[in-house]
Amino acid sequence: MINLESQDINNHKIEELEKVEALKGIFPEAFEDGKLNIEKFKNLLFDIKDEKAEHYSFNWNGKQDCYKIIKQKSNATLKQDPSHSELDSESNSNVFIEGDNLEVLKLLQTSYHKKIKMIYIDPPYNKDKDFVYSDTWGDTITNYLIQTDQLREEGYTSSKTSSTGRRHTNWLNMIYPRLWLSRNLLKDDGVIFVSIDDDEVHNLRKVMDEIYGEENFVANIIWEKKYTVSNDAKWFSDNHDHILIYAKNKDIWKPNLLARTEEMNERYSNPDNHSKGVWKATPLHAKSGSDNSEVFSYTFKNGTKWSPPSGTYPRFSKETLENYDKDNEIWFGKDGKSIPSRKTFLCDLKTDGIVPRTIWKYDDVGHNHEARQELNALFDGESYFDTPKPVRLIKRMLEIGTSSNDIILDFFAGSGTTAHAVMELNQEDGGERKYILVQLPETTDANSEAYKAGYKKISDITKERIKRVIKKLDYKDGFKSYRLDNSNFQVFKELKKRPNDSFEDIMKMLKMSVFTENILTQGAKHIDIVYEVALKNGFSLSAKNEEIKTPRYSFIRLYEETRVFMFCFDKEIKTDIQEFIPKSAKLICFDKALSDSTKLNLKENIDLETL
Repeated sequence: MINLESQDINNHKIEELEKVEALKGIFPEAFEDGKLNIEKFKNLLFDIKDEKAEHYSFNWNGKQDCYKIIKQKSNATLKQDPSHSELDSESNSNVFIEGDNLEVLKLLQTSYHKKIKMIYIDPPYNKDKDFVYSDTWGDTITNYLIQTDQLREEGYTSSKTSSTGRRHTNWLNMIYPRLWLSRNLLKDDGVIFVSIDDDEVHNLRKVMDEIYGEENFVANIIWEKKYTVSNDAKWFSDNHDHILIYAKNKDIWKPNLLARTEEMNERYSNPDNHSKGVWKATPLHAKSGSDNSEVFSYTFKNGTKWSPPSGTYPRFSKETLENYDKDNEIWFGKDGKSIPSRKTFLCDLKTDGIVPRTIWKYDDVGHNHEARQELNALFDGESYFDTPKPVRLIKRMLEIGTSSNDIILDFFAGSGTTAHAVMELNQEDGGERKYILVQLPETTDANSEAYKAGYKKISDITKERIKRVIKKLDYKDGFKSYRLDNSNFQVFKELKKRPNDSFEDIMKMLKMSVFTENILTQGAKHIDIVYEVALKNGFSLSAKNEEIKTPRYSFIRLYEETRVFMFCFDKEIKTDIQEFIPKSAKLICFDKALSDSTKLNLKENIDLETL
């Protein structure tokens, strides 16, 4: 039997939706994120204006919480992933991190402050299938674990962004704090490249203007991502993506010149056998110049009189034209009667290369199909990604934005193209660039070929690609693998239980515990404690460590450049430990392992810090 009451309700809902759609067609400017803004609607209908309240701004629901999330300290840490220990060696300086990039960026703030030369990210484009992680103000690491069901092996469950009317708002709340935190990591002469398409490029541009400053906008690159036309497109064939480029400080950062191609050089010839070699004709007029009421005119030694065409300006002064004419650097055509032009000699151009352009053709930097072919070649005929980026595209950015010893960060690592491009470019030019990649452990679809092949998470594919590129290139350097997890120290759990207590008070309470281990969370490993302390003290994740055993004590020595930390986790420590501590090193040990007199004695003789 048909439920007439239910049918009436459904008909009513349909009528209401039709009215809303009709209203949207008449007043599209009154809608935000698919919902009617009543105040805007009233202003449109009744011409209500509050001139005092009007000002240029870029706001959305949740922006204030973005600032809270940025300021909130992380109670997480990064733990070494033993499943990739076969790649860990003394030469490793590259890093892969599995986890939510918001928390990871917070954890990198001290160790990598102003150390990154270039950031490249390919964030979610905000399509229906995109994952947009929803940050919750208060405890983002707990939110991270909840969304993974606290099962790292299963990873994230992807959610569709179109399920809510606040599609743009949710995307902005996701991207804003991550971009804000990443800026702190860039060197003063650093640069960031961000891939995006038409759906969010307008919002991304505003976010970047706010975080980096409008004055530091460098370019909006148009990348030709497809070489075919989609004839089944409803309106236009979508053949391009955007790449926004911002400098940390545009007055300091300058793009590297790109190498000249053979095709460019072939445009030069030497029909008159000039002693300076091949050249190309350049017009003597320009589209812009200084206004001058006097009509410009110059007569060359062969009697040819020249003035710039109407609406244009002379490119060169009369003195410069005289010098060119004297040195036979003006071309009048084969018959000597053509409009004069200047001979631009290849030998006089910038020998280092050419200035980058804002349109990148697929012939020069690759396309989506090429990117899938690259993955197919690595994964035995499977790409596992719908829209990976081609290696040539990222290499172009690296050529423009980095030098041989720079660090590159990609915190939306995806298929791992950035690591691939860094390694390949290093092989080509002998560079020693290092990469840091961060990838969310988002689950692959259970029906996908990736899942069937054993790749349960996107991050699994990323790591595997890096490993295969290392093998393919016979690359000299591996990578250290880390995963995001809760802190090894109990204090961070206690802080959540006692929000009104200070960090120092809780640490004192924990150190008064009967057992030293109460300071640590259950199952905390010594090597994880080492790197958590190291991150908080400015060591990089590529800092090296070694185990040292003496007849009395065991140490983990952490060292990077001139800094050395000696960790001793023994339960009882005497003053004789100072014999094993270099003068330049710091000793880290449990507070409960020291008697009061031992602690005083050691502090007078060595650099000591207790846990």
